[in-house]
Amino acid sequence: MEEILEYKYKCIMQPGYVVVSEEPSLLCSVSGNGVIITLWDRAGRVGGMAHCIFFKANPREKTNNYCVDTAVPLLVKQISGLNPRENDLEAQIFGGGSRGIWNKKRAVKLISTAKKIFKRLNIAIVSEDIGGSLGRKVIFDTFRGEAMVLKTKKVRKTDWFPEYSLQPNT
Repeated sequence: MEEILEYKYKCIMQPGYVVVSEEPSLLCSVSGNGVIITLWDRAGRVGGMAHCIFFKANPREKTNNYCVDTAVPLLVKQISGLNPRENDLEAQIFGGGSRGIWNKKRAVKLISTAKKIFKRLNIAIVSEDIGGSLGRKVIFDTFRGEAMVLKTKKVRKTDWFPEYSLQPNT
């Protein structure tokens, strides 16, 4: 029988967030044409998530985690700093939905940039749910490396409520 976990943290992530947790945690995010990227260390049972809406940082602006080319290497660095064994890292990519030509081009570029980074770093992408016209609600279990994805037509600030409350049960 599998042990019942108590999750120390439950975090709803906005675009630009990069979070890594050594404690069993649930990381949640909602994406329209942006991408949600998870990274998990199988041996260490440590995971993290990045939510990006741009594919490349502007070199004339201050570096930020809204961009795949800065957020993904940061996510890898944070988890790698916890000393995973080689080939124990696995990635998942979610999102990149679009309803217009401009949004589709941006979403495709976001996804291809993330894939190129993982290929260059020799990190396997074990799952993806990308493209189409629907947004995604994603819950990532940092201890098990599992993700739950709900496709949605409505992407808004209150996407997780009332379906998912971060308040303790009373």
